[in-house]
Amino acid sequence: MPAAPLCHPRSFIALAPDAASRARLAEAGTALPPARLLAADLHLTIAFLGALEARQAAALQAALQPLARAIPDLEAAGLTLWPHAARARVAVATFGLPDALRQMVAQTQAVLRAMDLPVEDRPYRPHVTLARFGAGKPAPRALPEIALPPMRFETLGLYCSAGPGAGTRYRALFRLPLA
Repeated sequence: MPAAPLCHPRSFIALAPDAASRARLAEAGTALPPARLLAADLHLTIAFLGALEARQAAALQAALQPLARAIPDLEAAGLTLWPHAARARVAVATFGLPDALRQMVAQTQAVLRAMDLPVEDRPYRPHVTLARFGAGKPAPRALPEIALPPMRFETLGLYCSAGPGAGTRYRALFRLPLA
């Protein structure tokens, strides 16, 4: 029997910011042209999965529903370049890791293990990518000092790469309101 097609490339589970937080994050990214991400693409990744089959995406929606619980607003720690300033590939807004988010990440990882999906072995570092650097998009030598207020996140969702010509970098396969 042939393997099921991998129809959702570069999939990930993420929290989406509310409109006010998204606007503040997008404003912070204006200091990073031409590499900044569109406001619609800003998210806080919970887990990167890679390619998924449609049946796995559907199973994830059911499995993640109980985890879609409200978390407190996240305290911004600042802007930084990753992996380091000398060879930056991305600019990110970093955040604290309150217990509610730590639990959501751990429970999400447990769901992924139970479904035999990949789980990162690196420590979880909450962040929102604001810009990606590379060919024709050089990284700045330093980032501006920007004080970000606490950020609110309103949905837990599964996203994947949107593909060329989509207008945005990512598309939501599903979103679960945080209740």
